[in-house]
Amino acid sequence: MTELDVARYAQLANRKSWIITHSGASWKPEYEQELAEIDRELTFLRKKINEYQERRNLE
Repeated sequence: MTELDVARYAQLANRKSWIITHSGASWKPEYEQELAEIDRELTFLRKKINEYQERRNLE
């Protein structure tokens, strides 16, 4: 787990939040694909975060 991973996670979460809260009537079909890609990357990063936390708890 690096600082870049944490920054990327925050960036993706922020983008996902923006799409969901601000798109409304201006929804674009490409948001579906972008959200799917964001979710995949967030899932991958979440696993890294969980592994890091588990290692820290064992110390």
